[in-house]
Amino acid sequence: MSNIAAHVEATVVRQVFPHWSITIPAALAETFVEEDAYWHAWDVRRSVSLTSLLIADRRGRPVTSRRILKRFPAQPGDRVAMPPDLDGWAVVIAQQQPARASRAISGVIVVHGRVLIATVTAEDLAWAAGVWRSIRA
Repeated sequence: MSNIAAHVEATVVRQVFPHWSITIPAALAETFVEEDAYWHAWDVRRSVSLTSLLIADRRGRPVTSRRILKRFPAQPGDRVAMPPDLDGWAVVIAQQQPARASRAISGVIVVHGRVLIATVTAEDLAWAAGVWRSIRA
């Protein structure tokens, strides 16, 4: 077996919320935290957390992506590429202990009437960016 094949990790696509999916390692443990309404996957050295929100105006109509981004402006930090065909922003942030790693990619992805808040924590930022870019609406 080559070194590359030895490092390939089995993955699974999770339909975490009705309008959002993400590809994660199959070995990660998963839970939905009801009291805080977020999904979480983890192992001893990395984690992924997602929160989905519906955004409507006073009349109950979905808010446009552009208006949502005004309500969720980009945070300072080194920018990370977005998943294909999706709007939003992501930056590299420092994580406070007792996080699973000292760094994470954190950001928001928006579509008409919806926002996904995501944090991918890992020392390996290339891995974290790959997970971040796997998010689909």
